[in-house]
Amino acid sequence: MRYTHGSFGVLNKDDMENAPLQLLDGGIEYRFQENYEFNNAGRPGYEGYLFQCTLSGEGCFEKDGERYRLTRGKGFLSKMPENSRYWLENDANGWELAFLHFDGPAAEAFHAKIEELCGGVFGLRENSLAVEMIVNLQKRMLDGDYLRKYEGGRLTYEFLCALLTEIENPSAMDGAKTGIVNEAKRIMEEEYATLSGVYELAERVGVSWEHLTRSFGREMGCAPVKYLTDIRLQAAMNNLLNTGDTIEEVARKNGFAGSNYFTKVFKKYTGLTPGQYRKRRNVATDTAN
Repeated sequence: MRYTHGSFGVLNKDDMENAPLQLLDGGIEYRFQENYEFNNAGRPGYEGYLFQCTLSGEGCFEKDGERYRLTRGKGFLSKMPENSRYWLENDANGWELAFLHFDGPAAEAFHAKIEELCGGVFGLRENSLAVEMIVNLQKRMLDGDYLRKYEGGRLTYEFLCALLTEIENPSAMDGAKTGIVNEAKRIMEEEYATLSGVYELAERVGVSWEHLTRSFGREMGCAPVKYLTDIRLQAAMNNLLNTGDTIEEVARKNGFAGSNYFTKVFKKYTGLTPGQYRKRRNVATDTAN
C-alpha cells in the first residue's frame, strides 16, 4: 500500500487545565539514506508518549539494553523520558513508519497495561485499526482540516483503546473467527436467558467444552463462561434500572439460577449488590430530576 508522507501538528483549543489526553502531533514518515536516530532519554520539548509502527522497510529500537528489529507491523510505545532509542540502520529499503505523539495523565494507564503485556514493544496485525486511524487522521490534516474542540482527546482515547485491544487479543480485531466461535457467540447473545451453560453450548456447536473453551479464549481473549456472564449482567443491569421486577425475577429472567447466586456474581463484578446498584442509580436519577 502506498502512503502519503508528511507530518501534522495539532493546535489544541480544548482550553482545559490538565486535560486527560492531549494529541500533539503525528504522521507518516519515510527515512532513507540519512542519519536518523533519536534517544528518548533526553528529548527536551518532546515529552509525553510516542507510538511508532513500521509500515515497510526496517528500523531498530533498543530499550533497557535489549535490541529489536522493527520490521513491518512491529512497533513501540514509549513514555519519555525513558532509556530507549530508535534509529535507521540498514537503509537498503528505507524505513516507512506511522507515529502518534500525545500526552496527558489518562495515557499512563494504557502505557502501564501495554508495558505489562509486552514491555512496550509489539507486533500489530495487517490492516491494524490503530494504524488505520493514524493514516486517516494524517490524510485529513494534510488536506487542510483541523480538529474541533476536545476532538484531539477523543481521538487519542479511541486510538489507545484500539491499540490495547489489538495487543491484548490480536485475533479479536480481525474478524477471522472460526465458525465454531461465531456460532457460540450468536447463541449466547440471542439465548443468554435460557442457555444452561457452556456444556450445552459446546454440544450445540458440535465440540467438547474443552475445545470450545480453548478456541473461544484464543480468538476472543476470554472464556465463553465469562462472555456469557457479561451478557447476562449487562441485561440484568438494564432490568434493574428500567423495571420494577424483584431481584429474584431479574435473576431468573437473565439466566441466573436464583437471586443468591445472581447477587454473588453481581457483587463480584460491580462491588455492589443488585439492590444497592438499583438504589444508587435511582437516587442519582432522582437527584438529576
